[in-house]
Amino acid sequence: MVASQTIADKSKTETQVDFDAVVIGAGVSGLYQLYRLRELGLTVRVFEAGTNVGGTWYWNRYPGARFDSESWTYGYSFSQELLNEWDWEEHFAGQPETERYLNHVADKFDLRRDIQFKSRVAAAHYRENTHSWEITLEDGRRYTARFLITAVGVLSAATLPNIPGVKSFQGPSFHTHYWPKEPVSFVGKRVAVIGTGATGIQTITEVAKTAGHLTVFQRTPQWAAPLHNAKITKEEMDHIRANYSDISRAARKPSAASFTRPTRAPRSRFPRQSVRRSGKNSTASQDSASGWAISATSWSIGRPTG
Repeated sequence: MVASQTIADKSKTETQVDFDAVVIGAGVSGLYQLYRLRELGLTVRVFEAGTNVGGTWYWNRYPGARFDSESWTYGYSFSQELLNEWDWEEHFAGQPETERYLNHVADKFDLRRDIQFKSRVAAAHYRENTHSWEITLEDGRRYTARFLITAVGVLSAATLPNIPGVKSFQGPSFHTHYWPKEPVSFVGKRVAVIGTGATGIQTITEVAKTAGHLTVFQRTPQWAAPLHNAKITKEEMDHIRANYSDISRAARKPSAASFTRPTRAPRSRFPRQSVRRSGKNSTASQDSASGWAISATSWSIGRPTG
């Protein structure tokens, strides 16, 4: 507590600022930073571009969006009460469950009162003369802070496909990062999916269930394995909860396991340009109003990896 008080006192005695700390993003990391900074006695403001908490689990609500590790490894460990009261429904939680969990955390610890939604940060400049940050939002509002923490993640910028015909396509088109909150039906439709990264694979498995015809465009074949997902029974959840301390200790230890990349990519039996699921040599038309296009290219600022 002495160290925490020292940080807070030092911040308050220096040049006047709007907040001791500003955090960009109200996702998993941003919520935790807000909680910890409050514990240090600092005044904090979180700027979030969306209308609610969740970060990647708020934005990415595409069909099949799911956490690809055991769900109970994804929860916060700073509160034993939180660990005791939350029951994970599936071994690999879907987007709706993870988003519910993060909303539960925000409500439980009253985090929303220090979060400013619909506030996208446009620029941040460090002022040497005052040893502080000036943060500018897209709407022109400006704030100052002693500390600036970016919690936007490393893959938060969507990459749109830059291919001939994309602007003249007349059918509905979506990017997985900007998926609408309203349900989208693919029943009987001709659908094209661009990209076969993790997001693309998750989307494809769901869209293929109802689409009349599905064409998948990929640049590089991917490695994938069955998920073997299942519901978590009460007995399993009780066992997991009883062993959270051991799980936490194991997670903090450096892993002796390593993953090596194969020296040669597997030979795909599909054309490099596309993978066809059904139909006879037909593809999605660029100018067809009856076709649907889904971009699942990776969220990289540079070249897409999907």
